[in-house]
Amino acid sequence: MRTIIAKQIHARMKAKNISTVEIERQAGLKPHAVRNILRGHSKRPSVDIVHAVAHVLDCTVDDLIQGMNIFTDDKMGKTIEELLDQSYKAGLLTETVKLIDAKVKKENHNLTIGQILTCVEETYLHSLQKGLNKVDKDFADWFMGLVSGYFFSSHNS
Repeated sequence: MRTIIAKQIHARMKAKNISTVEIERQAGLKPHAVRNILRGHSKRPSVDIVHAVAHVLDCTVDDLIQGMNIFTDDKMGKTIEELLDQSYKAGLLTETVKLIDAKVKKENHNLTIGQILTCVEETYLHSLQKGLNKVDKDFADWFMGLVSGYFFSSHNS
């Protein structure tokens, strides 16, 4: 099972559309420093590494270490492969797409198709991971805020 920090890094990487190699390069870290965290080989990374990663991901160390309560459920142990092997939940996927689409329209987000699809994918998989038969709206709000925040901060500077 991934650590909180690994889950936070992974979610923020997807939102920012940045690879582990790029984070390691921008942060001035050794190759595999971030990959080792994500794979669970480095469960207690140094403060310097976490600080460098947080800087590249435009968040605080506290954001990475504490994360949101969304990620603290101990029942969340399925791998992506296990999730993708589950039976298709048509209603859940449809509800996820509708929710993300409504949020984009309501909040006037100027996101790319890739960013919107990432929001749908992450929200759907997170809802599956939690065993929900409905969309986790708190997670969707948080993840879309992450994506739109990265989009606006990287394109308006």
